[in-house]
This record gives sequence, structure tokens and C-alpha cells, in this order.
Amino acid sequence: MPLLRFSIVSTVIALVVGGIVAITSLGGAKDSIDEATRKGGDAKSMFHQQPLDKALTAIRGKVGDDADLLQLAVYPGYVAVEVSTGSEDEGRAFKVDSKGHVKEFPLSLSGPGRLKDNIFPLAKLDAATVEKLAAQVSQKESKGLDDVTHVIAMIDPVSGKPGWNVYLNGSKYWRASLDGSGLSNPDDEARKTLDQAEKTIEQVSGGSGGGATAAKPGASDLATCIQEAGTDAAKIQACAP
Repeated sequence: MPLLRFSIVSTVIALVVGGIVAITSLGGAKDSIDEATRKGGDAKSMFHQQPLDKALTAIRGKVGDDADLLQLAVYPGYVAVEVSTGSEDEGRAFKVDSKGHVKEFPLSLSGPGRLKDNIFPLAKLDAATVEKLAAQVSQKESKGLDDVTHVIAMIDPVSGKPGWNVYLNGSKYWRASLDGSGLSNPDDEARKTLDQAEKTIEQVSGGSGGGATAAKPGASDLATCIQEAGTDAAKIQACAP
């Protein structure tokens, strides 16, 4: 099942997707202060449709409209994207600023994962969707765009389907499909699923009102399954009979 982990250590971005590790350098000391310090609510922020459209157009100019991506990350000051070349060993990485200037960097892939399970089409990405999601999430959290740190198009580690993750300060995030539908908070989903699972356990074990009622077969297995699932909503849902 696909697994995506995105981390920045100094000037290096490491991407792990379904066992594939992508490593690229996106610059460091030479990066402009403006790119690094720009806030999400700034008029030139990449969270707005116009500058992001400009960046996506620049990317298409480098790789074509039909390119497949490993990941695209939108920050207020720039866009970072990893593009598949069809090779299991290497791809192409780009950084695009709000002026549409593009820098290309080497991208190495490694690991047991299959490339075809970890890519999605550039053509499916729409700047208007990013603007809408960033605004919706900041509103739902009663915050402003300045509290949104980045928005990432990636393969969902549970479903294996591509989607958007909208991250806020404090590592909290919301997720949605590439078309912006199905916006949800994984933490809230996990709580709701856990509450439902607890009700299911009560039903399987005969309810709480029967004191001396013996637990029905499967109750202990269900409880164990939920305990092992932790806060993983998908795993908890899979426990339900």
C-alpha cells in the first residue's frame, strides 16, 4: 500500500512513496528571503490562483501537459515538484517561484516500491482548487491563510489514490480529493470511527444494561483489532463486523 512521507532536512527534500525514496536538493543559502518568509495571506502567495497558475504553466512548459508526478508541494513563496520520467531510478525535480522562474535539480529514486503505484497526472491539478481548499481549511479552523503552511498533492497512504493535504501550523492537516471534494480532518474522522467502534463493541458484547450477560463470540477479537488499529481511521473501520 502506498506510503508518502515528506520531510525537509537542511536543503534536502526526501520523499518516500510506497517504498520509493526520492532525494533532491532544492537549494539553500541562495534562496531568497522573500520565498522563505512569505505568508499564505500575502497577495503574491502561491495559495492564490493567479500565481499558482503561473507556476503550473511554467512546470508544464518543462515537462509537458501529460507528465506524471510523484508529488507537488505548494508553499506561500514557491512550488516544489517531483516529476516521473518513467525510470525507476531517477526523475526530475523543479522549484518554481512566484515570478515563474524555474530551477531544476537532480532527483534519485530508490526502494522496493513500484513507480506506477506512486504517480498521478499533472493534468489533474488545478490552481483554483488549491486556493479554495486553503481558504476552506483556514475558515474551518477559525484561522487565516497565514496559518496554512503548505498544500501537497500526493498519493494517499491508505487509499492509494492521489489527493490534496492542507497543512497548518502545529502539523494539523486536512485532506481532500484532487478535485477538492471530500474535505475532511483525519483526526475528527478517527474520533468518530472510534466512537462508532465502541458502540459496536457494546452491541457485540450484549450491551451495557445486561450486567450478567455473557459476551458474544467475536467481542474480544473486535476489541483487540481496535486497540491494535490505534488512531488509524481506515484500520478501525476495517475492524467493524
